[in-house]
Amino acid sequence: MPSGLRWKWIVIAAVLLACVTGVIGLPTSTEQLSANWHKSMRLGLDLKGGSHIVLQIQVQDAFKAEADVLIERLNERLQKEQVPYGSIERNDPASIETAESIQVDVRGVPAERAGDFRRVVTDVLGSEWVLTPATSDSYRVNIRKEAAILLRQDTLARSMNTIEKKINGLGVAESSVQQRGGSGGEAEILVQLPGVDDPARVKGILQTSALLELCEVKAGPFASREAAISQHGGVMPLNTKLVRGTARAGAANEQAWYLLSRSPVITGRDLRDAKPMPGENPGQWDTSFVLTQDAAQRFQRFTSANIGKQLAIVLDNSVISAPRIDSAISDQGRIMGAADQQTASDLALNLRSGSLPAGAKVIEERTVGPSLGADSIRRGVLAGLVGLALVVASMVAYYRGAGVNSVIALMLNTLMTVAALSYIDATWTLPGIAGLVLSIGMAVDSNVLIFERIKEEMRGGRIVPAAISAGFDRALTIIIDTHVTTVVASAFLFIFGTGPVRGFAVTLVIGLIANLFTAVFVSRAIFDLKVWRNPRLSSLSIGKELFEQPRIDFLSKRALTLGISVLAIVISIGSLVVKGGPNYGLDFRGGSLISVKFDGKPSLDQLRAYLAARLPGTVSLQESQGTSEVLIGTELAVESQLEKTRMTIEQTLKEKYGLANGKLDLNTASIGALDETLWKALPAAGVSLSDQERHELAKRITEFRDKVHSGLIGNMDELSKVAGVDGKVLTALKQETGLGHFNIRSAEIVGPKAGAHLRQQALLATLCALGGMLIYVAFRFEWISGAAAVIATLHDIVITLGLFSLTNREIDLNIIAALLTLIGYSMNDKIVVFDRVRENMQHGLRGRSFLSLVNESINQTLSRTLLTAGPTLLACLALYFLGGEVLNGIAFALFAGVVVGTYSSIFVASALLVMWHARKNPAAPPAVPSGEVLAAK
Repeated sequence: MPSGLRWKWIVIAAVLLACVTGVIGLPTSTEQLSANWHKSMRLGLDLKGGSHIVLQIQVQDAFKAEADVLIERLNERLQKEQVPYGSIERNDPASIETAESIQVDVRGVPAERAGDFRRVVTDVLGSEWVLTPATSDSYRVNIRKEAAILLRQDTLARSMNTIEKKINGLGVAESSVQQRGGSGGEAEILVQLPGVDDPARVKGILQTSALLELCEVKAGPFASREAAISQHGGVMPLNTKLVRGTARAGAANEQAWYLLSRSPVITGRDLRDAKPMPGENPGQWDTSFVLTQDAAQRFQRFTSANIGKQLAIVLDNSVISAPRIDSAISDQGRIMGAADQQTASDLALNLRSGSLPAGAKVIEERTVGPSLGADSIRRGVLAGLVGLALVVASMVAYYRGAGVNSVIALMLNTLMTVAALSYIDATWTLPGIAGLVLSIGMAVDSNVLIFERIKEEMRGGRIVPAAISAGFDRALTIIIDTHVTTVVASAFLFIFGTGPVRGFAVTLVIGLIANLFTAVFVSRAIFDLKVWRNPRLSSLSIGKELFEQPRIDFLSKRALTLGISVLAIVISIGSLVVKGGPNYGLDFRGGSLISVKFDGKPSLDQLRAYLAARLPGTVSLQESQGTSEVLIGTELAVESQLEKTRMTIEQTLKEKYGLANGKLDLNTASIGALDETLWKALPAAGVSLSDQERHELAKRITEFRDKVHSGLIGNMDELSKVAGVDGKVLTALKQETGLGHFNIRSAEIVGPKAGAHLRQQALLATLCALGGMLIYVAFRFEWISGAAAVIATLHDIVITLGLFSLTNREIDLNIIAALLTLIGYSMNDKIVVFDRVRENMQHGLRGRSFLSLVNESINQTLSRTLLTAGPTLLACLALYFLGGEVLNGIAFALFAGVVVGTYSSIFVASALLVMWHARKNPAAPPAVPSGEVLAAK
């Protein structure tokens, strides 16, 4: 074997070993093999279930807090220096956009003390604030731009750090906390939590500021705020504040108000630890905390000096209790009265994590239940395998021996893609699976280009080895061009996309890069090996001709074909105009969409009446054909209705289709809720389990519900099939739990502002992708080639959007991903034709018209065009019929786009090129200088 060929196979073997190691490692047992495989295949939210939450940090809160601190410092210093003034107040910025307009106004400063006032205030302000005279006796204080930028950045950084601590405390594996980029998302934090089965609890923890203060009670409790103020003559004592009490676990201080010292004795920052613990009464839970050493000394001094007085425990600006100090306390305390163990645990987690520097508001939420995740895995894997099988079968059936070569390359391509995603710890999503299947379908293009070129060289009289070499060499340039255009589209998709859409782009790009190695390097090595074994090889198993030297005059009827395209565009635009634009999905319009599975077909009229009575606006219900699943959709006019809408829908479902006896509903229960019920019920049934054993049992029961029964258990006796559920456990479950009649499969809630922002991102991504391709094609060919390709690609996009409008399909982020991929695919088709036109022009027109040359180029690439479209369409069909609802929309867009794109490559882009040439050279002779129109740069 020649050394060059030997080294090729050594490289292939090394890559293969690296890929296998990346996917399964080096296992020593089947258990380790399974563990390594599951570790490598990290599943996203749509496959594993979980929550995608976007929190908008209310940075204006941080600005207001800074202003409050400044006001307190100014009050202290001005009083200490005996500088008189009337009042110090700040404004109240209500939004993130107006946060930097924070302003402190000081009024009533005597003119004769203005110098002293400016000296004191300037000393307090430092370099972060600036003092400006407003009138003769008033001043305003504004924050400097540089300080405002730093404060905004610090607020977001501290918020992310606190949220990460909270997520880590929940023990969620493979979680992600990251800031969303872009000017619109500068105050937004994206939290992704795979596998979470209780999103309401998680949101509560994330949004809780957990600002703990232990403050001296100066007076109270009072029945109302007005009563407290009137008690002190209408003027609050200096350095005090009024705080309202809140009820915990039935406490009676809900309406009470307390006058507290403004300066707390202890804050949450002084805590060393916090944990839940059983209360003094049976069934009651408290949260205990331990102070740091310095705080403990400070706390002991205060309690020793204030025995008999009240001390208020303030959480998030609400008094939760105000016990009397009976003796000196050093480093430990207890917050009593939690409703249950989970509430006490969540408070302990929030206290350990620290307080948020500003409020956090949920503006977008996507939750996939574990039952829907299990279904998605089955459908996605099935669609992927069938799509791959169809592509493999089509290649082998047509190209025979060379087809087997391409199959080997495709298999290695798939393995390299999976391994690369494993190495970078990427997450698999449904759009990611679609990207993998599509990259396989598009990888066929490279093999088709090479094989058709080899056949063309053999027809020209070259011997097999020379034909193979020339085929690979001549196809390389066009392969690189087609791959670069798709990578450009995917790059913009990654930049402007979010969540699973980015996974789609990453998977597609990795697949295309892997294809450059497998189709060009590996496939060539297989052919070289065959030639080395048989140097006198006289024939090649590479299939028959799809067309025997076709001479179809595609462009003679260009007026008719362009007229058909114009008519299709008019119909598409007309449909979009009549229907008020594209039918935007939830991603772009904002609103809520909740998928609910019932144990029987519900009455839609009844359900609509239940919801309409409680929700403002229109409630839409859509029943999935042949199933008992219903999509509940609502429109949201303002962001503040996000959480309220979901809670109202869930509460209505529980009242109408849940349990009426107060028992825990097993069909909607989270692992934590079931674990707590078992903690109460099992001892009474004579079952003794450790905390870990009980938690694992609760987890097995919920997995049985979600994976075996798709979220709905019909009979309690079915639970006996779960490991660990014996007669005693089953009896306890029947006594304390029941089976409701619905299960929430998924929930998506997007605020209108977030929807508008996503629309802008999608439009920007599309325009940037087209612009990038125009520049690249113009660079590789001529600007008119780029213009013709972009116009034809816009033709494909408009008609595809028109098909969506005519069929009343929604357009969401996944469809945008498909459309951007379509842009790359469609551009590939045009580039292949233009590349052949350029090659033919390099030999001169030789007495032919430019029209004839373009026609000949289309005929020469016709086999490649159809043979590439065929396997890709087969892969799309697999996604359409087997991939489920999410992949169905992607597949429809790709299928329609490939068909329309193939048409436009032949009849639109080429026709535009011919028309431009005719206009530029109205009286040109038949032969023109070589490369005048499409000279390579």
